[in-house]
This record gives sequence, C-alpha cells and structure tokens, in this order.
Amino acid sequence: MPTLQQLNNCQINEVLAEAARRQVPVTITVAVDASWATLHSRLLAVKTEHLFLAAPPPEAGVEQHEFAPADKVGVSFKLKHHKHIFSATVAGLEQLELADGTVSPVLKVCSPTRMQRLQRRAYIRAAVPANRIVRASFWLGGRKAEPAGTTPERPVWSGRVTDISAGGFQIEANPEAAAAMDVGECVGVRFVFGTSDEAVFADAQFRHIGQEGQVTRMGFQLVGLAQSREGQAALQLISARVAEFHRAAEKRR
Repeated sequence: MPTLQQLNNCQINEVLAEAARRQVPVTITVAVDASWATLHSRLLAVKTEHLFLAAPPPEAGVEQHEFAPADKVGVSFKLKHHKHIFSATVAGLEQLELADGTVSPVLKVCSPTRMQRLQRRAYIRAAVPANRIVRASFWLGGRKAEPAGTTPERPVWSGRVTDISAGGFQIEANPEAAAAMDVGECVGVRFVFGTSDEAVFADAQFRHIGQEGQVTRMGFQLVGLAQSREGQAALQLISARVAEFHRAAEKRR
C-alpha cells in the first residue's frame, strides 16, 4: 500500500462513520492572517452532508478563533493505523443534542469529497541517512512570502535537515535564524532532496530550539498541507522520502 492513498467516496463514508462512532480526537488547522492556528476537537456526528465537530475550547496563550461560514479548514484524525486528512468548508456554528441528551456547541462543516489516508508511520520522524542530503531554506511569512533574494530586511536562512516526517522536521541552522524568530511564528520552507532539482514548498511553524555544542537545531511543524493541491503534492513527496529513510534505517539494523 502506498504511504499516501486517495480514498474513494465509499471509503470516505465508512471512515467518517467509524470515526464518529468512536468520537475520535480531531485537529483543525485554519489560516489566520499570515500564520496558522491549530485547534483541537472531536468528531461527534455525521448527518446527511455535514460533520459536527466539538467546538474547539480556548487554548492558553492563543486568541480564540471566530469561525465564519465558508471558512476553509484542514481536518485530520487518527483511526486505527492511519492518519486521515482532508480540507473542509465551515457551514456554521450550531447546538447539537448528544446521545446522552445534553446539548453541546459544535462546529458544522461540509462533508469532504476528497480525503487522503496516510500511514501513521509517515508521521514518525526518520533520521536522514548519512549518505543522503536534505536541505531546507526558510523565511518569515509563509511560502507565498518568499523573497526574490535574501536581504538584511528579508533574510532567507538555510541548513541541513537532520530528521523529517510528514508532520515536521528538524534542521541544523545558523543561530541568527533562531534569534530572529519567536516560537509559533510562521515560515515558508523550500526543501531540496539530494542533488537533483526535486524541491517542494510548505508552510511551517517554529516550535523549539536546541543546542548541542556549536550546533543549533531548530524544530518546525508542517501546517496546512491538506488545504491545497500544491500542499498535497508536497505531502506525498515528503511521505515517500520518509518511507525511504525508514527502510534505510531498518537495513542498517
């Protein structure tokens, strides 16, 4: 089975019905200005052509997002041995009567017509093998804000990727890059795999920094990949490379 699989309508309906029955945890990703908000919810019910998600609770240090009809959101959840991802359109906020008779505020979204199923292994970090090179260039403001060239006002940093998954990556970078960013800040990223021209673009959020001797390591979370054709293509390529790196690690054991 490929690392990333497109589901047909029958499979989508089956997955959503099972996820609703289990009321699985759901991650909602939504664009906010030049950044991304990641919110947490549960899939409570599937009715006719809509999904009902528990209204995301306020999160510490994060401004509460106000959803509006026609907003585009990314939705993902884990079910059995796979992660399922899709893009959805917000239909509105409602009150839903639950099976126990209580009434809960919910986010109502349109059922997806496209869904991708990703082997959960693709979300497990894989170290880049010693004989492979993955480099990343990154800049402030998201992938659409890529400067034509690096300047003191709009710098572009680069470094060697040490490990990567479909959910994020770690890079050895110049300490100046870490000093210029706050945790949670959005960047655009350009990955280049090997010596070919094979490159993909993505949005990411700066998550953490570590220091080992003279080496500065920065950790990033990839966001919004399910919400555009370009992002889905990037996800497919990254997942394929992660699978290769896992296989290489197994051969060395």
